[in-house]
Amino acid sequence: CYLELTGSDTPGGRVTARARATIWASKYRSLSIFFNASTGIPLRAGITILFKATVEYHELYGLSLNVSDIDPAYTAGDMALRREAIIRKLTAEGVISMNSGLPLNPYPRNIAIVSSSKAAGYQDFIDHLVNNPYGYVFKPVLFEAVMQGDTTTASVTEALEMISEETFKFDVVVIIRGGGSTTDLSWFDSYEIAYHVTQFPLPVLTGIGHEKDQSVTDMVAWKALKTPTAVAGFIVERTLECENRIIGMAETLASAVTGALDAAGEQISSLQNRTAATARLIVRIKQEKLGYHTETLRRVAVSVIRKAKEATDRAEDSMHHLDPAGVLKRGFTLTSRNGIIIRSPEELETGDTIKTHFANGTASSKVENVNIKK
Repeated sequence: CYLELTGSDTPGGRVTARARATIWASKYRSLSIFFNASTGIPLRAGITILFKATVEYHELYGLSLNVSDIDPAYTAGDMALRREAIIRKLTAEGVISMNSGLPLNPYPRNIAIVSSSKAAGYQDFIDHLVNNPYGYVFKPVLFEAVMQGDTTTASVTEALEMISEETFKFDVVVIIRGGGSTTDLSWFDSYEIAYHVTQFPLPVLTGIGHEKDQSVTDMVAWKALKTPTAVAGFIVERTLECENRIIGMAETLASAVTGALDAAGEQISSLQNRTAATARLIVRIKQEKLGYHTETLRRVAVSVIRKAKEATDRAEDSMHHLDPAGVLKRGFTLTSRNGIIIRSPEELETGDTIKTHFANGTASSKVENVNIKK
């Protein structure tokens, strides 16, 4: 194993020293296995190590170091310090809980996935989501990313940036990968990935696949779950809770409507009873008034008829007095000419023949003289 060792004044700062080193095969196998088992990560570029070596000088190749032992505790401590430094920095910037403060859609149907299409965890996530026992329909969209190795940070942040350009299409973002050793967790102890998650406008769920440890990315996410399958299960269960809330609200509404209808029915029934009683009372009062008016009208009618009869009788008596036959009987006569009653001497001329009518006969005479009173 050929190494290039560098030193600097500060972690990640300007390189102040550089040297070549070698771990020969006879040592490398045991050292790498022990180092991986102790630190949880492989011996790789970018880590800090404390090592034991012998110094050799070659006339052609110059100075070199032959590594014979490595202290994994030093590396683990350095990694922990770096992780804590990232957490402190995010806390100091006030962003560590920003994503967890976002509202998550009760039915997160449109899902943006940051993962590798070849990852077993991605397939498990899709299968669990699509074949959920409730028949819920989801719309997952994959944004391909490298989930382990030196390019993880750049690949994941690029996928998040692509999603951020069309956030209106999605309800939630999930970052998932397949199962693996604790080694793979360190790729997500990245300030760049964590900071992107804290600033993301949508809730981010993580299922990186570690049962015991939690990465910095898990810490800043809206919710961290152990596996991709657990993330899918969480989304399905949240949708089930949403459906149950809707059913509960519908039942509450139905109960309220039923209660309102029952109360309205009782009010209507009571109103009907009161209306019927009032109507009967009004009808009885009207009947009494009608009976009173009928009796009054009957009495008035009898009185009017009696008075009319009296007036008729008087008129009849008057008519009897005015009857010509009665008048003739009282000694008066009627004079006519050619059957026409003569009412004035002006209607007569000398020489006219007139007829005088008595109660018991008539007499004819000729006019000799007409004398008209002035």
